[in-house]
Order: sequence, then structure tokens, then C-alpha cells
Amino acid sequence: MGVKCHVPVRLWIVVMVFLTTYSNYLTRVNIPMSIVSMRGGGANLKTKEVAQCLQDESSNKTTTNKTTALPDYGPRFDWSETVQGHILGSYFWGYCVGSLPGGVLADVLGSYKVIFWTCLLSAILNSLSVYAAHVHYALLMTCRFLIGLLAGPVYPAVQVLIAKWAPPAEKGKFVAGMMGNTLSTCITFPLVGAVTAAWGWDWGFHVLSIQILVFCVIFFFVASDTPDSHKFISQEEKDFIREAQGASVSKKKMQPPYLQIMKSVPFWILNILHFGNLYGLYVQITMVPKFMTQVIGFDLKGAGGLSALPSLARLFSGLGIGALGDYLKRKQVVSNLFIRKFFVLFSHIIPGLLMMALALIGCNSIMVIVLLVMSMAVNGAAVLTNLQNSQDLSPNFAGTIFGIISFCGGTAGFIVPPVTALFTGDTNGTTTEWGYTFIIGGGIYCLTGIIFIIFGSVKEQSWNKKGDEE
Repeated sequence: MGVKCHVPVRLWIVVMVFLTTYSNYLTRVNIPMSIVSMRGGGANLKTKEVAQCLQDESSNKTTTNKTTALPDYGPRFDWSETVQGHILGSYFWGYCVGSLPGGVLADVLGSYKVIFWTCLLSAILNSLSVYAAHVHYALLMTCRFLIGLLAGPVYPAVQVLIAKWAPPAEKGKFVAGMMGNTLSTCITFPLVGAVTAAWGWDWGFHVLSIQILVFCVIFFFVASDTPDSHKFISQEEKDFIREAQGASVSKKKMQPPYLQIMKSVPFWILNILHFGNLYGLYVQITMVPKFMTQVIGFDLKGAGGLSALPSLARLFSGLGIGALGDYLKRKQVVSNLFIRKFFVLFSHIIPGLLMMALALIGCNSIMVIVLLVMSMAVNGAAVLTNLQNSQDLSPNFAGTIFGIISFCGGTAGFIVPPVTALFTGDTNGTTTEWGYTFIIGGGIYCLTGIIFIIFGSVKEQSWNKKGDEE
């Protein structure tokens, strides 16, 4: 006899999607905050540069060679800005490699196994990173690469999970569940800042690993690959999901039609859109903590808390906009194509303009926070644009598509740090120098959004049902 559930099991799966992306991002966003307290060894062991904006407050001079004592958060390492850029980027090298086969792995092994094992191993490697840093930065880079390699298949696996579980009228809700990554960013920045200030930077790693391990236990008992394989789902809910999905989602394993995908114009337009979104997000996730501490002049705990505000705004807007998208689709107020293209204005165009405006406001810390919060808030609309379009084009191969676009978009993760270092050099940089980073990021946001508005599609592609069935 099955267990009767008052809450539909598919809503449990939405929660699992949320917690999966939350856990996946813990190891992605911790290092930009932690590295601030790990750098500064060697000849610079006792001092650091004073942030430009703090110098401006105390003097009319804007020289950048003034120093102040470093707080004691644990051992520090003599890493140049270039080395720090490599450490930040090494995760994304692995992420790109791991993303490519992610959808296929999920199809062959099942989303359940892919998500569980990659998260479990990532937690272990994240804690081992502490000891790797003491040996050599190259070993830390290796750990970060492997963590990225394990993280790569997670998002394609989540897309496969959504395709198997979500009725079409509820896909906005499922995709909005992917905003767990935003909550992760929101919590990780202040948590790592506070833990580092209290116990040292090494515990900034261990606390996150513990969270991931707790998630793995919950996921093990709650999730499953499909409605048919879930232990507690009712027959009524199974039938509802099957009928709602109709023939668009195959119940058999299918070989992805890679050649047709590569020749598909809508696929490449989505690829461009996704790259633009990730480039803009990586500027904010990987570089803004450094900008806040090294240029604006916030301390570690203050920078962590303030860096979390934009992510908090993105979380709530993403959940709200996802629900709005489901409502518009259910009521057929406007077409699906209109929804995708209209909300690109919010996911890409407006954030791009706001990011470029950061280059114009100098040391006005209040306006920096306001613009960052506004930019990330409207970007929550990504749940209706680049995060959902793969489900439109091909429900059967949404994981494969998302794996490929994550591979391409992930390259932004190791492009952003050296591009920033190109302007700032081995110094903290000035607001003017950082402004170039914001202009480039904002420009890519806007350009990729415009391309999708002109050429984007939501039409289910003919090759969705033409994979070679096994």
C-alpha cells in the first residue's frame, strides 16, 4: 500500500531542485570571498593596500601605495593577482569540461545518481582544499578544477529531472526552483565572512561542506529520477503528470541527435543568451566581493553582508517572476514567444545598463549597492528566458542542450578574472579601472539579449522526437 501524501510529490521535487542548485553553488561562490582573507603573504605579510575610496576620504591624494595592517584570519599566501585569477578561474575550467557530458550522464545513469554523487564528492574536495592551499596554490587549483568538474553535470541533470517531472503549465515553478543558487550566494557571502572573522578562513570551507553533506542525506531519501520510480507518489499524480506531458516527453532512452542540435539556429541563439547571462553574473559573483573590499573599502563581514543583498533580491524576484510566467501561460494571456522575449528586457538588457552605470559613480558606496541590487533583482527574470528556453526547444534533450550551453557559458568564469586583472594589474585597482570591467560585462549582457529578442525561438524542434531510441 502506498503512502498518501497531501502535498504533491512533484512539489517535493521542486524543493529538491532548489536545494540541489543551492548546494551546487556553495562551492562555486565561496572562494571569491575566502581568497580575500587568504592572500597577502610573503613580503606583504603584515600590510595591505588601503582601498582607493578610503584614501579619498582621508586625503585629496589618490595614491594606491599606502598600506594598513592585515587582520589575522589564519595563514596567508604570497599570491599575485594573476595567481589569484587562476585560482578563481580553475573551478570554471573544470565546470566547462564537466558540463558537456552532463545531460548524457543524467540520461544514462539517471539524474538521481548524478546529483547525489557529484554533490557528495564536492563536499569532500571542498574541505580538502584547505590543506591543498598550504601545500601549493597549484594543488588548490587542482581541487578547484575537480570541484568544477563535478559541478558541471549538476545543472544538466536538474534539467533532465525537470523534464521528467514537470507538467508544462508548472515548468516556471520548477525552473524557478533553480534560484536555489541565488540563495546560496546570498547566504555564502555573509556566512563565509562571519565564520572567517570568528574562526579563520579554513572554517569558511568546512562549514559549507557540512551543509552539502546534510543536503545529500535529504536528497537520498526524497528524490527519484521519474514519477514512476518514486516510492511514495500516488497513481493519481503519476497519471496527471503523464497526461499533462503528452507525447513531448519520451518514456524511452533516446540518443541525442548532436548533429541536428549543432545545426539548429534556435539552439545557438539560446547559447549566446546563456553566455551573456553567465558573464554578467560571474562579474558580480567572482569580482564584486574584491571590488567591495579592495576599492570601496568595506571590511570582510561588511562586504559579505552587502554582497548578499543583490542575490537576495534576485531570489525573490526569480520566484515571483517564475510564478507569473506560469500564470500567463496557464491563462494564455500572451504567447510563449512573447513571454521569453519580453522578459529578456529584464534578465539581460536592464541589468546590462545598470552594470555599465557602475562605471560612472566612483566611490559612492550607497549607489554601488543600489545599482547592484537593482541589477540582480531584475535578472531574476532569467527563469523565464535562458534557464527555460531549452525546455521549449526540446524537452527530451533539455539536459543535453543545457550541458552544451553550460560548457560555453562556463568559459565566462575563467575569462572574467584575467579581463579584470588586465585593467587593475597587481594592485587593488581604482574605480576607473574597475569601470572597464563593468562596461564590458554590461555590454555583453545587452548585446546577447538583443540578439535573442531578434532571433530567439520557442518552437519545439523537429529533432526532439527523432533521437535514435535504444
